[in-house]
Amino acid sequence: MRTFCLFPSVALLVAAVSGEFHLQAQDTKQVAEVGSDTFLPCTLSTVQGLSELKVHWFRSLYLSTVILLNNGKENKERQSPEYSGRAALRAQPGSGDLTLKLRSVSLSDADRYHCLVENISSKFYEEVVIELIVIGTGSVPILGVSLENNSIVINFTTSDWFPSPEMHWKVGGGPVVADNQEIIRNQSNGLHQIESRIVLNSPSDGHVYGAVRHPVTGKEVGVYMEIAADMFPRLSSWAYAFIFTFLILTAGAILAIYYIQKQHKQQVDLRKTIDVLSSDVAWRRAVMTPEHITLCPETAHSELSVAPNLKSLMNEPPVDPPAPSNYRFETERCCLGLPPFSTGCHYWEVELGNCSEWAVGVASPQVRRTGPAYMFRPQEHIWCISRFVENFRALDTQEAPLARRQLERVGVYLNLSGPQQLTFYDPTSWEELYTFSDVGHPRESVLPFFWLGTTGDTLRLIDPK
Repeated sequence: MRTFCLFPSVALLVAAVSGEFHLQAQDTKQVAEVGSDTFLPCTLSTVQGLSELKVHWFRSLYLSTVILLNNGKENKERQSPEYSGRAALRAQPGSGDLTLKLRSVSLSDADRYHCLVENISSKFYEEVVIELIVIGTGSVPILGVSLENNSIVINFTTSDWFPSPEMHWKVGGGPVVADNQEIIRNQSNGLHQIESRIVLNSPSDGHVYGAVRHPVTGKEVGVYMEIAADMFPRLSSWAYAFIFTFLILTAGAILAIYYIQKQHKQQVDLRKTIDVLSSDVAWRRAVMTPEHITLCPETAHSELSVAPNLKSLMNEPPVDPPAPSNYRFETERCCLGLPPFSTGCHYWEVELGNCSEWAVGVASPQVRRTGPAYMFRPQEHIWCISRFVENFRALDTQEAPLARRQLERVGVYLNLSGPQQLTFYDPTSWEELYTFSDVGHPRESVLPFFWLGTTGDTLRLIDPK
């Protein structure tokens, strides 16, 4: 049994009645590196009356829609194609956090982004504008050393910069403007490559520092070299030895970096292997010791009956009208199961029989049970697979058809020990049917979930042996 506490607030009540609210953004400028994920902050001051709000994230042009939500539901048809699968809200709209998450940022994403929130009833609206600056932070420079007449020439090359970096040399303790040549090239991916060379003519030029500085972040990447006086050709015949030694040292440094990176990759691969093995052990342990799941009659729709042993859900009204319950589904023909799960790995099986319309999965205790009809989606706190006559589908944010055409049983594996995943299996072949990620919410439990359509028959929970 749950206890609800209400804390009245006059300010919130006034805001809810007037339809007014406020938007806040911590930073109006965000800097993101090419290929990274970034967040554009936007926070709603109140979560009262969210069902009446229209949330519209768009670029400089109003029709360039990134995300559009009406009454808390996302409108995919209005979304610009370049943001499909890349743009999402960081949290559920009901939390008041409207922060936009943008995956795999590219140079073309640089723009001004608008978060416009409008109360559909009162026409009151507010807007915040976030400027997204996309940069490339550049690669480790590559040096080349050669002899030219009686001078030593140092070449400095680095790639993957945006915008173009600022190149500078320091020789003998002071900046050098003359005698250095700089070329900026455009790469195929839109980033910039910079090549610079400097000519050293005398032993007094032996202290050299070459660097590039990012114009946005101020990050500087540079290399310091000290060249002995007797390495200059006009003064010593050891210049070639210097060049050879320098190249050997450079090659050694590259090999050392390669070895370190290889060792790091091996450690990462080993950790991944350990994680996979641990996950497999947890799955096998859960399958070997399935959970004892029962149906909760207090949540069953009034057109559904629960058997006395709490194991079967039947598509027929109960003999005695069910007692009123705040937990009962009134809109959809659903029923929840027990116990709730918040940690660990759990497995149970459901026998489908000849049902032609069914859904099996898990749901949050906060799942909506009254009001207008709704789809079974993660946005409604439901994660499930279903059959509608001859259509087998996983009801994810984007519906995914299942390859199977007939199922007698379905196995449900809930992993809350880390990745928060829900996987469905065909127990007869152990074929994986579908996997949901990010199931539930941190520090919140989920419950077994069942649905029977009007042409459904009976769902039966399998007792663990």
